[in-house]
Amino acid sequence: MENFRELIIDAALSKRIKNFKDIESEGIRKRNICSYFNGKICRIKFEESVVSSWLSQEGITPHPVLCYICPYFSLKEEEESIKSSLFDIYAYYAKLKESVEKELQFIESRVNNFVYSSVSLKRRREELIYLLDDINEKIKITTELIKLSEYS
Repeated sequence: MENFRELIIDAALSKRIKNFKDIESEGIRKRNICSYFNGKICRIKFEESVVSSWLSQEGITPHPVLCYICPYFSLKEEEESIKSSLFDIYAYYAKLKESVEKELQFIESRVNNFVYSSVSLKRRREELIYLLDDINEKIKITTELIKLSEYS
């Protein structure tokens, strides 16, 4: 039954998310090494059930796409259990995007003011651009998951 539910979610998401296979494999990798996942269930409780491959009283087996966007990923053993929702994840990435954009604007103003701008500033600018692309992708995926959860 678990595989059937995951296949249904895969079919729905693969049409909506570009590079779905890459995102899914990265999500599986993150899920398998995350300290919140014990091999069967995740200790993070999500309000939406659409993002789970399997539901039980103890918790959920999260779909790999959820693990891909999850901001709670940790390698360190955590004792606490977290309650979250897709809206919490969206708000987290929206706030992160805002702070990255502010830092990027500051760095670009510094780079433009100097005739010979620092190599470290240029490197940091490139890192922020890459991070911003990653955040935008995760916001789009989270939005698609929210839309999908509204239909279920």
